[in-house]
Amino acid sequence: MTDEAEIESIRKLKKRSENATIALGVTISTILILYFFSFATLIDKAPPAFITVQAVTTVLFVVALFFLKKIAYSFTKLTLGRRSPYRQLLANLTAKDLDKDETELYEQIRASKQE
Repeated sequence: MTDEAEIESIRKLKKRSENATIALGVTISTILILYFFSFATLIDKAPPAFITVQAVTTVLFVVALFFLKKIAYSFTKLTLGRRSPYRQLLANLTAKDLDKDETELYEQIRASKQE
């Protein structure tokens, strides 16, 4: 793979991960807002099991918001991991690496291949 093609693959991988982060964050936030507005009705009219489920999932969603980038990277890895241009990249990168610049990531991957 040429240098520019690999940098373009890194760019696409970063963009896909950013889009997954945004989609997950918006989805979780929307669910939490719906939970907030439905809580009073749930207390008045629903069985206690529904309140328990809502409380547990709320805690899980809030914890997921703290690890949103790692979760989105995992989804990206699942969806792109089998495609040939991304397989080698994903083997050498972590979720934290995606915060770096594309050229810096390319140099890091090239250095790890030479070792």
